Amino acid sequence: MHATISKWGNSLAIRLPRHVAEEARLAEGACVALEVKDGSIRVTPTRKRYRLADLLDGEPPRTEGNKEIDWGTSQGDETW
Repeated sequence: MHATISKWGNSLAIRLPRHVAEEARLAEGACVALEVKDGSIRVTPTRKRYRLADLLDGEPPRTEGNKEIDWGTSQGDETW
Protein backbone atom coordinates (compact mmCIF):
# COMPACT_ATOMS: atom_id res chain seq x y z
CA MET A 1 0.00 0.00 0.00
CA HIS A 2 1.22 3.50 -0.79
CA ALA A 3 0.27 6.82 0.76
CA THR A 4 1.09 10.41 -0.14
CA ILE A 5 2.72 12.87 2.24
CA SER A 6 0.88 16.20 2.40
CA LYS A 7 1.69 19.56 3.96
CA TRP A 8 -0.31 20.37 7.08
CA GLY A 9 0.60 23.84 8.36
CA ASN A 10 4.35 23.78 8.98
CA SER A 11 4.34 19.97 9.32
CA LEU A 12 3.91 16.97 7.08
CA ALA A 13 1.05 14.48 7.35
CA ILE A 14 0.13 11.04 6.08
CA ARG A 15 -3.54 10.15 5.70
CA LEU A 16 -4.25 6.63 6.96
CA PRO A 17 -6.90 4.66 5.09
CA ARG A 18 -9.85 3.69 7.25
CA HIS A 19 -9.14 -0.06 7.22
CA VAL A 20 -5.51 0.57 8.29
CA ALA A 21 -6.61 2.77 11.21
CA GLU A 22 -9.23 0.23 12.28
CA GLU A 23 -6.76 -2.65 12.11
CA ALA A 24 -4.28 -0.67 14.22
CA ARG A 25 -7.13 0.33 16.59
CA LEU A 26 -6.52 4.03 15.97
CA ALA A 27 -9.14 6.75 16.17
CA GLU A 28 -9.08 10.52 15.96
CA GLY A 29 -7.15 11.91 18.92
CA ALA A 30 -5.28 8.65 19.62
CA CYS A 31 -1.76 8.96 21.00
CA VAL A 32 1.06 7.25 19.13
CA ALA A 33 4.80 6.88 19.62
CA LEU A 34 7.02 7.68 16.65
CA GLU A 35 10.39 6.00 16.17
CA VAL A 36 12.86 6.48 13.31
CA LYS A 37 15.34 3.67 12.73
CA ASP A 38 17.51 3.15 9.67
CA GLY A 39 15.39 5.57 7.63
CA SER A 40 12.10 3.83 8.48
CA ILE A 41 9.32 5.37 10.55
CA ARG A 42 7.50 3.19 13.06
CA VAL A 43 4.14 4.35 14.46
CA THR A 44 3.00 2.53 17.59
CA PRO A 45 -0.27 3.17 19.45
CA THR A 46 0.27 4.12 23.08
CA ARG A 47 -2.06 4.15 26.04
CA LYS A 48 -2.34 7.05 28.40
CA ARG A 49 -1.00 6.20 31.85
CA TYR A 50 -3.21 7.34 34.68
CA ARG A 51 -2.15 8.09 38.23
CA LEU A 52 -4.42 6.93 41.04
CA ALA A 53 -4.45 10.44 42.53
CA ASP A 54 -5.75 11.84 39.22
CA LEU A 55 -8.46 9.19 38.96
CA LEU A 56 -9.66 9.88 42.51
CA ASP A 57 -9.51 13.67 42.11
CA GLY A 58 -12.88 15.10 43.05
CA GLU A 59 -14.04 12.00 44.92
CA PRO A 60 -15.19 12.70 48.46
CA PRO A 61 -12.84 11.48 51.19
CA ARG A 62 -13.76 8.34 53.08
CA THR A 63 -15.82 8.99 56.18
CA GLU A 64 -16.77 6.98 59.22
CA GLY A 65 -19.80 5.66 57.34
CA ASN A 66 -17.54 3.92 54.80
CA LYS A 67 -15.99 1.33 57.11
CA GLU A 68 -15.44 -2.29 56.16
CA ILE A 69 -18.47 -4.55 56.24
CA ASP A 70 -18.32 -7.79 58.22
CA TRP A 71 -19.64 -10.49 55.89
CA GLY A 72 -19.49 -13.18 58.56
CA THR A 73 -17.33 -16.27 58.83
CA SER A 74 -15.58 -17.98 55.92
CA GLN A 75 -17.69 -20.29 53.80
CA GLY A 76 -15.88 -23.12 51.98
CA ASP A 77 -12.16 -22.75 51.17
CA GLU A 78 -11.90 -18.97 51.63
CA THR A 79 -8.98 -17.62 53.60
CA TRP A 80 -8.89 -14.25 55.36
